[in-house]
Amino acid sequence: MSTMENQVPVFEGIPSSEDLARIADLLVQAGLETIELSDGMGARCFMRVPAPAPALVSGAQVATAAAPVEVPSSDIAVKAPYFGVLALTDLAEIGTVVRQGDVVGQMRIGTLQVPVTVPVEGTVVDVVGQEGVLTGYGAVVVRVEPAA
Repeated sequence: MSTMENQVPVFEGIPSSEDLARIADLLVQAGLETIELSDGMGARCFMRVPAPAPALVSGAQVATAAAPVEVPSSDIAVKAPYFGVLALTDLAEIGTVVRQGDVVGQMRIGTLQVPVTVPVEGTVVDVVGQEGVLTGYGAVVVRVEPAA
């Protein structure tokens, strides 16, 4: 069982205030602001948590995106297509030649695994994502210099 599965509370009916607090904490750790839970029989719970300043996040390691800096570059940012715990593959190493569609990592939450794929052929020039870290949607995982 993964670390994330152990953190997500299991509930039947209306979640307790403690469960809601744990869910809110998981949202903050994942860099998300909203979540909707349902039991498949019509009961729904919608939660919105304003994103805190990075200094307010405590406890777990969290991948956060720094404010964008305009730096001329021809490399391509390969971003997380989903939130979850990042598992890098052996292709996510600086200097590795990759082809369009190659998988450089997996975003895992529970039993769900979403691949992180490279959009262009080229060479990995930077590995930004960290193995085993809860990573938010859209966070840069690797940077690829496109082939000429």
